[in-house]
Amino acid sequence: MVGTELAELAASGATALVGAVATDLWGQVRDRVGRLLTRGRESRVEAARIELAYAEVLDAEENDQPEVRESVRQDWEQRLLTVLREDPTAVAELRALLDEIAPQGDGQRVEVTTIHNEISGDVHGIALQIGRVETSNVTMRQPGDQTS
Repeated sequence: MVGTELAELAASGATALVGAVATDLWGQVRDRVGRLLTRGRESRVEAARIELAYAEVLDAEENDQPEVRESVRQDWEQRLLTVLREDPTAVAELRALLDEIAPQGDGQRVEVTTIHNEISGDVHGIALQIGRVETSNVTMRQPGDQTS
């Protein structure tokens, strides 16, 4: 695989892993991610890093801190890319993991997307967002309210 393909796979992997944190999939994914990152060697340090990342993502979701979530995603992307470059067998392992944690009926992977909507001013009417919402933080302000 060329560097660009490895980078894309690492980015997809990191995005899917961060997306799996707040779902029922995390229990299944955590140990496999640890084995992938340590290449089968037992590592308490890696296990602790994974748990810390898990806590950071959950906290970021609860406190509307997308920059923290993105920081964790970037860290995992770099760690995955290092593993993929050092061990070509890791490519198949990561692809298999991605296929298992993000399958669609037609075999396509689910993309994890964060959307931020803001409505301000003298707005009247209905605001409707359609789709699956995992975490929703809503702040209602009246015209003239000061933002903090």
